[in-house]
Amino acid sequence: MMSKVSSGFICAAVLVLAGCRQPDGEVPTPDAVVQEELGDVARDLQYIANARDPEAPKDLADDLRKYARRSSAVPAVDELSRRTAGALAGSQLSEQAAQRLTHNLWLSVVARDISERQIESLQNDTHSLLVSVGISEDRAEQVAVQVGEVQRAVTSRPRRWYELF
Repeated sequence: MMSKVSSGFICAAVLVLAGCRQPDGEVPTPDAVVQEELGDVARDLQYIANARDPEAPKDLADDLRKYARRSSAVPAVDELSRRTAGALAGSQLSEQAAQRLTHNLWLSVVARDISERQIESLQNDTHSLLVSVGISEDRAEQVAVQVGEVQRAVTSRPRRWYELF
């Protein structure tokens, strides 16, 4: 039979390890000016989907690139734009879906302090949204993976010792 000290130690260790979950970071919200700019991004996405404007993929990349504060993040943002444009070409993208995708893309570039769990949630939401508008699993997965790559390039959040568990 375990002694009371051993039992107490095990309970304390379990409680400490359970409390070592990475706290969620602050999720940015767009102000009025950014909200208007995001309307342009949503239109770019719809133009890409409907093949209305051959310049729309370039416009998408330009619109997202301006939110990258680090020059080292620009290649990852450009790749996200390229993968998104490639996935959306010829799809049926509603205005609501375009706005939601725009918000996810914007968050992936501007959120600098979100947790691994929040990044995973953003990736899953992006993947689900793309699949729901008829994008293949493979292409949706490529875009979602790139969302994570962009986050690794833009984050300023240091990993803490307890996040290794």
